Amino acid sequence: MGGRTVPHFAAVSKDTPNFPVISPTVSQEIPAGGRQAQDRTGHLLTAKSYQQVVAWMRARIDERITEDALCALSPLGKETFRRAFAARAGMSPMRYLTWLRVDMAVRLLIDTRFDLSEIAFVTGFKGEQGLIAAFVSTLGVRPQALRVTTA
Repeated sequence: MGGRTVPHFAAVSKDTPNFPVISPTVSQEIPAGGRQAQDRTGHLLTAKSYQQVVAWMRARIDERITEDALCALSPLGKETFRRAFAARAGMSPMRYLTWLRVDMAVRLLIDTRFDLSEIAFVTGFKGEQGLIAAFVSTLGVRPQALRVTTA
């Protein structure tokens, strides 16, 4: 895999309402630069700052969010913020945002009868095709398949 961590996603029970429906777990491969490089940047983004960034993402999940907007939430420079966030989350800030959006879409697919275009709109994807692409890249299945298996 060329020295990068790759997020994997495992389904968890929908019976835990305040927890994600999907849970990111990171491969055990050490990223390029070794574990020390990861640890040096991870501590720069405090747990509180990390939680604030994630809360900000969640509050605006239906909006267009740029990496620059996320970086502006931290006093760190853009590259340092990106590395520090990845050290804490196991993935880049934008990948984590996609994960949050897919997680919300999974909940909506399970709990509602919204069509895919409505779910795409509510979760901040540009359209139905963006939602489908994110689903396939994150979970390996199309949203329609998930709805069929949970119906």
